[in-house]
Amino acid sequence: MFMKNAIFLYYILEGFGMWVIEGREFEVRVGGVVVVPLEKRFWFRGSLKQICITTPAWEEKYEHHIRDIEF
Repeated sequence: MFMKNAIFLYYILEGFGMWVIEGREFEVRVGGVVVVPLEKRFWFRGSLKQICITTPAWEEKYEHHIRDIEF
């Protein structure tokens, strides 16, 4: 998925996992922060509880879902 008009900031509350932004992999765990710039494709996997903050506010019409990932 990617957003045309919003920056995402995710704070990892619990668990661990892997984030992928534009093909680059990042391991994340409790206390970590992930910043997704404008128009960057991203996805994540793992046992994660995270909070997402966007600026400007998220609107469904600007989200571009590419596909679901099966594990």
